[in-house]
Amino acid sequence: MLVGLLWGLQALRHVLLHSAGWDLGIYDQVAWQMSQGLEPRSTLLGLHHMGNHGAWMFYAIAPLYRLAPSVHWLFLTQALGLILTAWPLWHLGAQAGLKSRERWLICGLWWLQPVVFNASFVVDFRPETWAMPLLALAIWASRAERRWLWLFCLFVMMGCRDGLGLIVVGLALEQGYRRRWRWAGEALLLGGGWLLFLAKGLYPVLNNGVGPAALGRYQHLGDGVGDILRNAFFSPVEFLGALDWVNIVFYLFLLSLPLAFYWRRYSLPVLIATLPLLIANGLSSWESQQDVVHHYNLPLAVLLVVASMDGLTADLRQGRLWLTQRLWFCYFWATLSWALLAKPGYFFDRYLSRVDQVETAQEAIAKVPGNSAVLTHDYLVPHLSHRPLIESPSRERLPTAEQLARLDVVLLNPDSPGKLSREHATAIINSIQDLGWSCQQEDKSDQFILCQKLF
Repeated sequence: MLVGLLWGLQALRHVLLHSAGWDLGIYDQVAWQMSQGLEPRSTLLGLHHMGNHGAWMFYAIAPLYRLAPSVHWLFLTQALGLILTAWPLWHLGAQAGLKSRERWLICGLWWLQPVVFNASFVVDFRPETWAMPLLALAIWASRAERRWLWLFCLFVMMGCRDGLGLIVVGLALEQGYRRRWRWAGEALLLGGGWLLFLAKGLYPVLNNGVGPAALGRYQHLGDGVGDILRNAFFSPVEFLGALDWVNIVFYLFLLSLPLAFYWRRYSLPVLIATLPLLIANGLSSWESQQDVVHHYNLPLAVLLVVASMDGLTADLRQGRLWLTQRLWFCYFWATLSWALLAKPGYFFDRYLSRVDQVETAQEAIAKVPGNSAVLTHDYLVPHLSHRPLIESPSRERLPTAEQLARLDVVLLNPDSPGKLSREHATAIINSIQDLGWSCQQEDKSDQFILCQKLF
């Protein structure tokens, strides 16, 4: 039921024209290319898929797209990954000796994490959602002394996104804190080695010598990782002064609000595992890395729920039964935190802003020839991304002559330009009409203008 709920909400958001090229259109086009035996290269980013986030696990979607190419495979697999993370969390509770009702509480704490709902509902699709069950299973495997299963989970998990290498490094710190040096060393080599391989090997090879694009978010701290580390160690006053401490403190408050009163000294090892990703998010200049709306904090939510379970287990072992005797309060607080920080209200506000365009958009999309090269609004990209070339216009400038030479179709709506201005959308249409393109608008009530190159 919960899988169907998340899937249905994503599908409805897509129908209401509020899915986006970044990131749904990117992954949908790449998945379609994989299923067709084409090079998986996003024409929105201009990058090979592996040069983006090193997510080799995403190739697993290709057979499903070959069976039936549809963006709903992304919605379904994301919903499955988020909801089924509760399964290894349940077994972690059983491993810790919790009763059934206490294990259900741990599952409920995960399902009611605001970032879990928001990652599905606000962010279209991210392959790291597939890794969340593996992260919880890896923690179970480490506590069950299942070393090979633990390493397997870590390895596959990193294949869902490069940033998950920081979580693997964090788990190495946890194992070191527990004095399990062999496990710590293996995790450190695995996570650190993968990040180094991507930064110094794969990304420069695929991206014409350019390293990780995410480094641009840390330019306020230095030029490159080496310079940032030098500034942190040798110029700490200037380094710390460059940080937005108000946002960082508020970010930590948002993360801890739903779960902090569960944490005990016994929770410390798992909390230590959050540090590498927590620091990376806190130092970033991107505000989306410092909220519970976007996906960047989803792996932290798994660790924080496990830390809560460890704190609850410590209370039971030491005879402190206040929480377990008042599970109603635990559910109440989790639900209240969800209501404060999750974003279901978007359906009654921003997601209805294009409801009057849905029918005309579908009619316009149906007129676009298959496999034609298309330029269209970001919010229409996921509806047209099963083609070798699709692009979204830049906010700053008109399409170049080189870009127009690659295109066959331009589909725009000046009355609802999305990230563009009305003036910019109109200027694009006027410029291609001056080049002799044929532009159609059925009548004055039709918001969408379809322009095709005359051959």
